[in-house]
Amino acid sequence: MSNYLTSVKALPSLTIYRNIMEDPIVKAVTRHLDAVSAPTGGINPIQSYSEVCHLLSKTSNPFTTGIDAWQNHLLDLILKDVNPFSQAAYTPGADYSVFNEAVCWDLTILRSLFNLSVTDIYESTMSVLQCFFHFTGDPALPPWVAAQPAAKEHSAIDEGFRQTKEEFAAEPQWYKLVEELAQHYAFFGCGIFGGHIAFKWENSALHGISQPDTIKLSELIDYADLREQIIDNTLQFLHGYPANNLLLYGDRGTGKSSTIKALLNEYWPRGLRLVEVPKNQLADYQLIIQELRHRKHCFILFVDDLSFEENETDFKDLKALLEGGIEEKPDNVLIYATSNRRHLIKETFSDRKTNDDNREIRSMDSVQEKLSLADRFGMTIIFPTPDQETFIEIVLGLADQRQLQVAPEELRQRALKWSVWYNGRSPRSARQFIDHLEGQLALGKLS
Repeated sequence: MSNYLTSVKALPSLTIYRNIMEDPIVKAVTRHLDAVSAPTGGINPIQSYSEVCHLLSKTSNPFTTGIDAWQNHLLDLILKDVNPFSQAAYTPGADYSVFNEAVCWDLTILRSLFNLSVTDIYESTMSVLQCFFHFTGDPALPPWVAAQPAAKEHSAIDEGFRQTKEEFAAEPQWYKLVEELAQHYAFFGCGIFGGHIAFKWENSALHGISQPDTIKLSELIDYADLREQIIDNTLQFLHGYPANNLLLYGDRGTGKSSTIKALLNEYWPRGLRLVEVPKNQLADYQLIIQELRHRKHCFILFVDDLSFEENETDFKDLKALLEGGIEEKPDNVLIYATSNRRHLIKETFSDRKTNDDNREIRSMDSVQEKLSLADRFGMTIIFPTPDQETFIEIVLGLADQRQLQVAPEELRQRALKWSVWYNGRSPRSARQFIDHLEGQLALGKLS
């Protein structure tokens, strides 16, 4: 245990990774090691041990081979830490190598702390209790036992973190992994960017989305020619070539939003990230740009179901975002919006009256300002409502994906009835029908 105490005493010597010292679990482990080293110093080892176990029980269970909850947590802190080194590695053109020596120093300290396992913590605690408090272990102080993680499909970003963690766990001299650590930051990012691929801008701050929609391009049926235009524009963006802001227009349920979310799942390994921006947050565009500028990832600002009533003025914020104000929009940010309304802003016949003495002078200028908002998107992709045969093709394709054992003619008849009784013909309606049909089959209600 003396080696671990030396590591704890060395924590204040951290230079780049000093944030780790403020983590509640690191603090709890530090307090407990102090209690074990000086059992009569006023800190009760049972209480400090219980605090460590309680905090660790609330962390996510690791699925990395060969490390326990404490070691997993320490590696998470390192891989997501926001510090001058991680920020430089995540910033295009920045020289992170100026921090290499300091990082080597810190990693040497942190590696010795990583060597401490929860089993070591338990055994040292029991040893101290038996020696100084004549603790017989009746009732026994419970050893740390992590709950077995539920079986689930881990995301590709989880797999990327797991690989880095296993590389660190296998290397006894962490200072040799400085370059690998820099490459991890360059690919995944750091801080909130290090653990997420999808975000939402809310209350003037960026928030990570832990479980984004998993829809894939391969699961979307029909509209292939339209999606090809969107994919091409996105690939231009990811390769650093000029690309356009997009407006995806069409009736509800035609797959506009699903297409954008599927782009993220297809291209996040190439550096694509998605930021959902509600319409009422568009006035924060300068803050959003400042947050995303100088990042190695390419960000699509996703504005869903975009439209404005005639008395709303938020469209001016969108115009500023599309056209750019005094501050130049960075090359790593595009806007993809969806709308059910071609002109985005509601126009009434009263806007066109010319015999009202109280009307706005040059009122047609205001009308044109409203109607021209959609034109400020570089490309408008129109998603039409599918005809009957296209709707049936989508239904058949979804049934094939789900491997539903229903005769095609019966499937056709049921799908057409569904479109009449419920939400009409659209990809969304087709998916809702297939969900219903799958559930009915599972319950044995269909022969």
